[in-house]
Amino acid sequence: MRPSARRKWKTDDEPSPREKREMIARGEWQEEDEDDEVPNRAPLVFRLLAWTSLVVIFFAVGYGATSLAFRWLDNRADSSGENRIPANVVNTPQQTENLLSQPTQAQPGPGAAETSASLPQEQGTYVSVTISIPDGNTFKTRQIRCSGALREDTMKQTLAAYMDAMKESKLLSAEAQDLNLFQSGDWLYINMNGGFLESIKANGADKSRIMLTGMVKTMADNFTPINKIKFYVDGKEVRDKKPLDLTAPWGIRAGS
Repeated sequence: MRPSARRKWKTDDEPSPREKREMIARGEWQEEDEDDEVPNRAPLVFRLLAWTSLVVIFFAVGYGATSLAFRWLDNRADSSGENRIPANVVNTPQQTENLLSQPTQAQPGPGAAETSASLPQEQGTYVSVTISIPDGNTFKTRQIRCSGALREDTMKQTLAAYMDAMKESKLLSAEAQDLNLFQSGDWLYINMNGGFLESIKANGADKSRIMLTGMVKTMADNFTPINKIKFYVDGKEVRDKKPLDLTAPWGIRAGS
């Protein structure tokens, strides 16, 4: 006989219909409470917001940790010198114009580069370079000595010595100056001032051609693998093609 205590009957303990009627009459039957089987759930929109917030939190934490890890690796590479990029390497014409437009220190006057290169110094090393000076349709050579601390410094001294020689020969005006230069691969980019371009226009095609050829030859013979020079004037590409076309680089085989 079932106990008279009031109890809940589950589905797997369901009485027969007759027993159920009798139990209802005695007040012993209680309908199953659905809350006991299915817990309360938050509305779908709140559950979606909760999951979305959780994903965002995990993403932010992962992104922050990854950024810190890469920053630590970059700092470690910079401190060891493994991640340094040469400042004179460019990839686009826009980078070239930006670099050439940067202000530089004033260049020494006529004869200063050759004189300073020939004077002995108390410290440092020296390198001997050869400049090719136009002599009619040929070239004569002149040996000069430059400080060999940095390749770019030696290149500047060599170019300045060549331009001084051209000023002595009246192929360049005293106002002509090289503002800056840099190398990228086998190309040398030289930024001249307006006096350089005016000298070319005043000399005409023949004299200017031999003068520019001597400049390319001088730089190519001394600084491998340079074999082309691209000229700029005041940080901008030259558009004028007369008397010579300076829109394209001037090239020569090293040692020719």
